Amino acid sequence: MGLREELQADLAEAFDEDLADAVDTFTCIKEIKSGRFDYATQTYQTTTNEAYSGRGVLFGSYLKDMVKPLDYQITDCKATVLQNEVSAVPVISDVWTTAKGNFKVVNIGQDPTGSIWVCQLRKV
Repeated sequence: MGLREELQADLAEAFDEDLADAVDTFTCIKEIKSGRFDYATQTYQTTTNEAYSGRGVLFGSYLKDMVKPLDYQITDCKATVLQNEVSAVPVISDVWTTAKGNFKVVNIGQDPTGSIWVCQLRKV
């Protein structure tokens, strides 16, 4: 087992036990448009839905961070999610459905080990 896998396994165990009260789940269903755009009907030829889900510490705060995202708003949340706990790669503008409502992904960063995403979330 490599270092990344070991780190992710340890953090997943912490999510299940010691951090269980801080961990929230989310789902995302987004529309994927493809094919040629029909200007008469203002639609694409093909529209499908893609869904993914995951869990992490979703409602962290930027208030104490020294460096904040460029487009930071005081009500934004910082989500820390393990990459192996998310069933697809999050994309900016995805809307996550959580127990606290819907949140749009405004920014995404990755830690140097490639095991954690840090996402800036904004209430929608």
